[in-house]
Amino acid sequence: MDQIKSIIDGFIDFEGQRLAETLTTAILVLAGTLAFIVGYVLSDLKYTVYIGLSGTVIAFLAVVPPWGIYKRNPLTYLPAGGVQVQMVDGDGDGGKEKDEGKKVK
Repeated sequence: MDQIKSIIDGFIDFEGQRLAETLTTAILVLAGTLAFIVGYVLSDLKYTVYIGLSGTVIAFLAVVPPWGIYKRNPLTYLPAGGVQVQMVDGDGDGGKEKDEGKKVK
């Protein structure tokens, strides 16, 4: 059951997101260019639309499912714990601004 859930879950890492975006852009640009050229040469809008839609379907099938290629660099998070972090101001004034005697004209 866990294997099926991990296959269906749509979690991909940040590098996978970058790859998916690059792949989508490349597929759509190539399909659009090819569609324009074929439609122009054959003087038929039907081929332009079909090739453009085919490129969109190919991009959809290549990017939308969470393929394993998009999960190669998983993030490791620190375990949840009772560690509290307190923000400290580095200049030692407690967050208050000091007037250093500068005159404003």
